[in-house]
Amino acid sequence: MINLGHIKSFLVCFAPLSAVFLLLVGLLAWDGTSVREKSIADDQRFALDKSISSLQERIDIVVSDLLILSESTHLAAVLDGRASLDQLADEYKLFTLRRGIYDQIRYLDTDGDETVRVNYGSGIPYAVPGRDLQNKASRPYFNLAHTAPRGTVYISGIDLNEEFGEIEKPIKPVIRLSAPVFDQFGDRQGVVVLNLRAAPILDEVIAPLALEGAKPFVLDHDGNWILGGESGENWALDLTGVARVFADRFPNAWENMRLGLQSFETDTGFYSVQLLDASDLFLARNASRALSVIFGGEGETDSRLNLYVGTYLPSDTFSALLWPERGTLIIVTVAFMLLIALGSAAYAWTRQRQLVASFDARLSEQVLRASKNSVVVADQDGIIAKVNPGFTAMTGYLPNEAIGKPLSFLRAEREDTEQLDEILMAARANGIWEGEVRNRRKSGDFFYSNVVISAITDPGDSNVNFVEMGLDISRHMENAQELWRQANHDALTGLPNRLLFEDRLEVACGHSEAEGHSIALLYIDLDGFKPINDRYGHEVGDQVLRKVGERIKNTVRTGDTVARLGGDEFAVIADDVKNKEEAEWVAQKIAASVQRQMEMGALSISVGASIGVAMFPEDSAETVALLGLADDKMYKQKRIRKSG
Repeated sequence: MINLGHIKSFLVCFAPLSAVFLLLVGLLAWDGTSVREKSIADDQRFALDKSISSLQERIDIVVSDLLILSESTHLAAVLDGRASLDQLADEYKLFTLRRGIYDQIRYLDTDGDETVRVNYGSGIPYAVPGRDLQNKASRPYFNLAHTAPRGTVYISGIDLNEEFGEIEKPIKPVIRLSAPVFDQFGDRQGVVVLNLRAAPILDEVIAPLALEGAKPFVLDHDGNWILGGESGENWALDLTGVARVFADRFPNAWENMRLGLQSFETDTGFYSVQLLDASDLFLARNASRALSVIFGGEGETDSRLNLYVGTYLPSDTFSALLWPERGTLIIVTVAFMLLIALGSAAYAWTRQRQLVASFDARLSEQVLRASKNSVVVADQDGIIAKVNPGFTAMTGYLPNEAIGKPLSFLRAEREDTEQLDEILMAARANGIWEGEVRNRRKSGDFFYSNVVISAITDPGDSNVNFVEMGLDISRHMENAQELWRQANHDALTGLPNRLLFEDRLEVACGHSEAEGHSIALLYIDLDGFKPINDRYGHEVGDQVLRKVGERIKNTVRTGDTVARLGGDEFAVIADDVKNKEEAEWVAQKIAASVQRQMEMGALSISVGASIGVAMFPEDSAETVALLGLADDKMYKQKRIRKSG
């Protein structure tokens, strides 16, 4: 029966607890919203920084391409009269096709006349015939680059490509880069020009910014829409002559952007923006080069050199992202208010929990005994207190041989033992740790175990016990290693296959760039192998391939990579080579080793080897091009041998 005393006691308890709790909820609601807003801002800034970093890397590649083309051996051969303009056009077509980001590559002579021009249209590069070539002497990308010293790069702002004074349709946003050309005597011989297709690059920049309903955009320095605008807004000034600017729809946001704010909220939404200053963006990637840069020129729009790249969350989308935190707080508030109101049922709840805990303890003990997995209970110092039969089956140690010893006695190596302290610390901090460890059985054999370590705190004395559950995954690890070996090695010779070879080539080139040394790529094709297959059969042919692989491997250094690329083609990565002469010497050793007679029972067989050598980074700083260059040189050597 409820009386007035019960009600008064309820109010005396309920009123202050509710007031304190509601105050805490209010503080948590404010703090949770602030944390979520900061998290959204951080996510957008991270995506923006990542996109800009990707843009900087792309610019670095483009500059490298321009310098390579301005100093190419094909162009030097044309200037010396040793090669034709058609051969130079073929080089430009191949370069354009492989890169896929240049709308045009042109060589302009000293008068600004287009001598060679390759367009990239519909995915097929083609050389423009002489009757359609134009004079570009009045263009900044010619007159500024032509008079510049060696090592100078000109870069324009972004604009729409024009043909014969008209904007090309469909529109093609481009950035023009040029560099002067000098002959072997240091005399000026014109300019190389790249028309960089800006649309796919800008698409790559803004694609990662579309997070959680965000709307990315790109503006020029005056706020004209380049990307991200509504219908008719992008490039409106160029296409219609009437400016459609960001400030028309978002005046407050534009004002904040002009003040230099990078993350802010207005009545229209939440914004993350960065102004890309052309000089900072360009020179940041080329600070280590002896490189001069000319940005834009007379007659160009300066605003197109400095771009705003950003993203905004409309106000309704931004509120929706914040709402889940508020909704959670409302649910929690209602739940705790109910708990406070039901405080009178605490005894019954506590009693029931004790009964359930007693049952759970008996159930856990039974599960521990029945489990086939290894289960170890250790104290806070990692000393084993209890093990189950699954532990004995997995490790071979009886309970009396394990209890009282530290968990580290199972670990296979000293470093694994030292790592155990970090694992226990992580489990203590997070409540649980899961991973793979290398243990030793009683027999001395090593095995891998998937381990889950839980830290359980005793509410009575606050001591921590650790429960380690382990599953033997040795067979799984062995299978995974064998699958990796089969996927990355040639089944016949046991050498790395093309997939692993290309991966090692990327790694070797990275080390070469970091450490400042050269590597040699040797592309090897056997001479006279097909007649052996035809005459003696594939079994003898396979023996020859295995023998050749062994000879090449025994000829080069231990750290060099020897791979079979397929058929009778092999390749070698010779690391830390001093010069091309040393690489050619290695090629001669390999050729001499391969062509020695092979005794196979009653048969005496010999094959030759045509070897193409390419140097990184001297011949090419791009791995695909380096491999193609070595392949070309190998075929040239093969043709010379056949013609001889």
